[in-house]
Amino acid sequence: MVEIGQLVIKTAGRDGGEIGIVVDIIDHNYVLVDGNLRRKKCNIKHLEFLDKVVKIKKKAATEDVNKELEKLEIALKKKGKRREAKPRPRKQRKQNSQKKKEIKTKTHSKK
Repeated sequence: MVEIGQLVIKTAGRDGGEIGIVVDIIDHNYVLVDGNLRRKKCNIKHLEFLDKVVKIKKKAATEDVNKELEKLEIALKKKGKRREAKPRPRKQRKQNSQKKKEIKTKTHSKK
């Protein structure tokens, strides 16, 4: 039986092998997991449930989950800094093209 606050290890996917806590029970197949992995809806078949259960509110914030993991002396992943967006390179227009257009319009005038 799955409980809110139960410690889990994710066995499949990108976050495989990471420890988290069940934050919400969505239905009989899916739970919301947060902690040392990305806060995501996970299939119960892709989780390994541990015996430890933490007292935590339903849909608790990520900060609260991380505090509980620190109390259990589980090392948290450090997140990297966000990169700043660089300005996009813009094409430089040639100034000669405007002069050519002026010349073409003058030569094609109708009588």
